[in-house]
Amino acid sequence: MKSVTMILFKIGLVLFLVLGIAVVLVQAVGLVAGSAGLVSGAVSALGMAMTVAAGVTGLLGFVMSYLYHWKTGED
Repeated sequence: MKSVTMILFKIGLVLFLVLGIAVVLVQAVGLVAGSAGLVSGAVSALGMAMTVAAGVTGLLGFVMSYLYHWKTGED
């Protein structure tokens, strides 16, 4: 169970970070090109997937804190 959760967490982390970078890069291109549709369209197209991936990854991190018996204040 621990290894499956860790693998899913890592996949989710990479997924939402890549989606976030894609949104920022598309918006940057839209700013340079002067295209308001491209800037707002990036969030419309990728925003929901990015938010869901980040939420699921956060929940997996919470579950992992119980599976790995993490304590607060540990480094």
